[in-house]
Amino acid sequence: MHMLRRISVIGLLLAFGLIAAACGDSESTDTTEGTTPPLETTTTAPAATEAPAETTTAAPEETTTTEAVDEFDLVAAVYEYESTIPEGWMNVGDVVAFKDAVEASDALVIDVRQPEEYAEGHIPGAVNIPLRELAASVDKIPTDRQVFVYCKSGYRAGLAVSSLRMMGYDNALSFSGSWLAWTEAGEEVSTDVAEAAVVGAPDFHPELVAAVDGYLSTLPEGWLTAGDVEAVKTAADAGAFLLDVRTPGEYAEGYILDATNIELRTITENMDMIPTDTAVVVYCKSGFRASLAMPVLGVLGFDNAKAFTGSYAAWVDAGEAVTTG
Repeated sequence: MHMLRRISVIGLLLAFGLIAAACGDSESTDTTEGTTPPLETTTTAPAATEAPAETTTAAPEETTTTEAVDEFDLVAAVYEYESTIPEGWMNVGDVVAFKDAVEASDALVIDVRQPEEYAEGHIPGAVNIPLRELAASVDKIPTDRQVFVYCKSGYRAGLAVSSLRMMGYDNALSFSGSWLAWTEAGEEVSTDVAEAAVVGAPDFHPELVAAVDGYLSTLPEGWLTAGDVEAVKTAADAGAFLLDVRTPGEYAEGYILDATNIELRTITENMDMIPTDTAVVVYCKSGFRASLAMPVLGVLGFDNAKAFTGSYAAWVDAGEAVTTG
């Protein structure tokens, strides 16, 4: 009886072996990702005298999930800033209004002049963060407290407030009257050094901060100014592109001959109108909006732009020709 059972089992094994061989000839052996291999079929249990076969469970393969990361769009980031510049151009120009605003808000006042200028005298309580170091010093500039920036005459303050706002400091304003207006008004000055406290880096987009730092930290001597009226006339005669960043209404009332009007808030929308292979001279009414436009152009890659700080007012005062239409 035992012999017959053994013969039967052997017979069954041979039969299943032939079936398996036939299946092996007809199924693909490709087990690449996306293809499910055939299930294995067990035909006999191990003999009672044998130790149970050790079953090894393979650890599941580690699945790597790649999250899609949106590519940073620098032009869109700049547009978000310059298209929403508020009325008043982020500026307080009057000394009394500036003093009142500082006192009412307990504002941090930042002097963006060079250290040697600051050492000679500054607004009491103002901390010194030179313009070229501004974006590298964001850990010293709060987001939850009013911030004012000033320089000597207002031009660097315009560069500073535009750069701060572009990075995300919607609490920053400029005192465009700056040091000259302060001292002409006979206000108190100080030579005591006020240290800027570390408040921690804000949660701004690092690529945007890096782009602004790349612009500010490489500003040359002269701060990219185009010079006086005569220098601008010479540049225009040599083929410079004159960019008027005032509003269309102001432009229609009179502009420098051959100047193109691209209002400050629309620069990113009209980048294709601004040349990259010739000098660009930016002007407005008095020079402040031209200073606001400079970081926008610089961060966008227009390293051929300079600001006419005297702007339209200086041009008219010099008796130079203007046109309308």
